[in-house]
Amino acid sequence: MFFIGVITNQKNEIYIKNNLSKILPKENIIFITDKNILNIKNIKFETIIIDSRISNKIELRKIVSSAKYVMLNSDIEMDFEVINDLNLTVITYGFNNKSTFTVSSITENSIIICLQRIIFNKNELKIEPQEYELKVHENTEKYAVIAAGIVNVLYS
Repeated sequence: MFFIGVITNQKNEIYIKNNLSKILPKENIIFITDKNILNIKNIKFETIIIDSRISNKIELRKIVSSAKYVMLNSDIEMDFEVINDLNLTVITYGFNNKSTFTVSSITENSIIICLQRIIFNKNELKIEPQEYELKVHENTEKYAVIAAGIVNVLYS
């Protein structure tokens, strides 16, 4: 059994939980906030999604240090001290053209993201650069759609 930790705004929580529950039980998806970070510091997360800022950088670094994957929204301003010198796979995503996954096309109903370089999924299988089409649901932020899509790629 593995856990996925998600740092995002409250608006994205329902979408992310519903989307990720296709690959793991809803109980294994834990949303990390400034209010609960001290209560979950002993949970070992396999993947951490960082889609917004969290102020307690010391506790966040402790949580991130035991993860296998850290997915980082490259379009948010963040203190990279949290992930420096840690043995983990960092996967960046966003509109930044240097991200691991970049947005190559966006419409009202879909987002096409492009994997820019080779990564390995949960089962250590190589994933070559390619594009993925993600469906956009009404009132869902684009970054939540992208993050959930990438988790599905990693765990498929």
